Amino acid sequence: MKTSVHKNTTNDLLFEIGCEELPATNLADIFESTAENVLEIRLKKILEEKRIGFKSCRVWATPRRLVFLTEAVEAAQQPKEERIKIISKEEGYDAGGAPTPKLLTILKHRGVAVGDVMIEEFNGKPFIFLKKSEGVRKTQELLPEIFEALVKSLGFPKNMKWDESGIYFPRPIRNFLCFYGDKPVLFKIGQTHAKPQTIIFSKAKRSAYNVKNIPAYFSLLKKRGVILDPVERKAAIQKNLEKLAASYKGKLYEDPFLLNEVNFLVESPQGLAAPFGEEFLKLPLEVLAVSMARKQRIFGLVGSDGKIMPKFLAVLDGAATSKQAKVISFNIENILHAKLQDSLFFYKEDTKAPLEKKRDELKNLIFLKNAGSMLEKSQRLEHLASVISAELSLSGQEKTNLSRAAKLSKADLLTQMVGEFPELQGVIGRYYALESREEAAVAEAIGQQYLPRTVQDRLPESKLGALLSILDKTDLVVASFALGNEPTSSLDPFGLRRSASAVLKILIEKKIPLSLKQLLEQNKKELGAYVQKDKEEALLKKLDFFFKDRFKALMTDKGFREDLVEAVMATSFEKPYEVFCRVEALSKIASKETWNQSWKVVERTANILKGNKEALGSSPDPSVFTEALEHRVFESYQKSSQAILKAAQAQDFALATSLYAGAFFDILIEFFEKVFVNAEDLAVRKNRLTLLKSVNRLYADNIADLSKIRL
Repeated sequence: MKTSVHKNTTNDLLFEIGCEELPATNLADIFESTAENVLEIRLKKILEEKRIGFKSCRVWATPRRLVFLTEAVEAAQQPKEERIKIISKEEGYDAGGAPTPKLLTILKHRGVAVGDVMIEEFNGKPFIFLKKSEGVRKTQELLPEIFEALVKSLGFPKNMKWDESGIYFPRPIRNFLCFYGDKPVLFKIGQTHAKPQTIIFSKAKRSAYNVKNIPAYFSLLKKRGVILDPVERKAAIQKNLEKLAASYKGKLYEDPFLLNEVNFLVESPQGLAAPFGEEFLKLPLEVLAVSMARKQRIFGLVGSDGKIMPKFLAVLDGAATSKQAKVISFNIENILHAKLQDSLFFYKEDTKAPLEKKRDELKNLIFLKNAGSMLEKSQRLEHLASVISAELSLSGQEKTNLSRAAKLSKADLLTQMVGEFPELQGVIGRYYALESREEAAVAEAIGQQYLPRTVQDRLPESKLGALLSILDKTDLVVASFALGNEPTSSLDPFGLRRSASAVLKILIEKKIPLSLKQLLEQNKKELGAYVQKDKEEALLKKLDFFFKDRFKALMTDKGFREDLVEAVMATSFEKPYEVFCRVEALSKIASKETWNQSWKVVERTANILKGNKEALGSSPDPSVFTEALEHRVFESYQKSSQAILKAAQAQDFALATSLYAGAFFDILIEFFEKVFVNAEDLAVRKNRLTLLKSVNRLYADNIADLSKIRL
């Protein structure tokens, strides 16, 4: 790692927090997120609050250290001057321009002189302002405050008091290291002193190493085999495992979540391979993989036939001798053997009875507090499956299979396998359905109902799996909102944002023209008495807003303009897939002249209609027209409207936009120049506004409300 060389006014800043092993899953969540790193955000915010300029900031993490490198940090705070409004000029100065006693008293109280004030306009009236400058401190003096504030701000889901100072942190802190340029910065946070030392943990032993400067710190870590950058470390782990797998003529079983977690369990990754008993190959691949991943965090190996091989791959922290590796692999194999024996026992016991027999027991399993049992949920899903089958015109067999999959969808929750491995719900249900001789399509739908489980997870592959996943997730969202368990800005314990986003992704990617509006309404009816009375009236409005918000986030992540998405949603949001098609199509023509002309027509007519307070008719009355231009605009509307609507219904939005611009752009320019819309005669005025409303709504109600576009 190289450190930049800057002028004397700036220096690079390094800060390391050394601690006991941090929660790997928490670190994975932070560093695998597509959003900006929250640790980096917090340091930037503190530096900005302290008015310290810098070029860039980066943060890295291993299990036992968080490292912050800020480049080109200025040597002192940036000056800050603010103005404080005191009293009006009229109150502060008399007719002769002398300060009044009131002003002098205020200035005396504040300890400033008359020369420190200034007069400026505020809301059209002269006021007296006091100039106040804050002192400028050197950066090096502020660093202890900055890093203590940083340590206190690094909250994880679970924190602890790590010394007598009462400061909370997820794990006990063992050391701090700080360099500003080539000089170490010495201070204390809690009871721990910052020293020009770092600690490296190897073979169950902590060793302290002196550090001369920032480049020496990175060189030392590299020399000792520590890969500080999580991205680089993850790539090294994967490469190591793939190389090991290839040596056994196999491939690494892909488990991105396990890989992310293991990445934050090691600093110096080394691979190890060992066998396990072939008798366990009777188990489904997913069961074997989960049995290995849980607790032991070891990876499976897949052969060329796609079946798992009787070997596992482990990642060690640091190099091990052949003797040590043998002991480690022996211990892992023994633990894995016991786990797989349990799994094999569960599988045999669970498959002794058909999956359907377990369904009745769901009445004793709560879905959500105050929202009934899992049996009731599966009954709702079965009813909803029938509703959407009719809407989507599914074949008779598809309808039967979807209904059957919904009915059996939660039956595996009471199996011993899911009791031991909750992450296998749905997945093991698929195998048990096949063992019960259910249709393959039914089993596939059961197996895919929870997909996608995370933002990065794959979508359901089968049509029925996609539909069951939609039903399952919308039921969770509607039930939660009906109980008042809505997500807040900081908390979403039921993962409702993720569920709503998943529903929208499936509808869009799988091109399913399902009415989300009707599904939510039907879901509300199915919940019946479980909907809290005080939530019932606003429930559908809140759900509409919630899904729109998720849709907008999804579209902007795809690179679409936010104002364009809002314009399209303002027209309608009933079928998200069709809304997406409009967004996608309009984004392709947004640079064309016909688009710009259509925007001007919609925006101009919308602006005129905003000021109207009168109730307008559904269509203009030609007998009330008094100007030839009114007749011409109406004739253009009559001639073009059907063709525009036909193009919109065919989703040829480029043609619809071109026809709209051609029909109204030129003639409305002339109309607005020569016709006074807000005529004194009420009947004439309302009729003209109705005419403009018809022109406006022709596009805004069927394609997009372009008045929301910001150019």
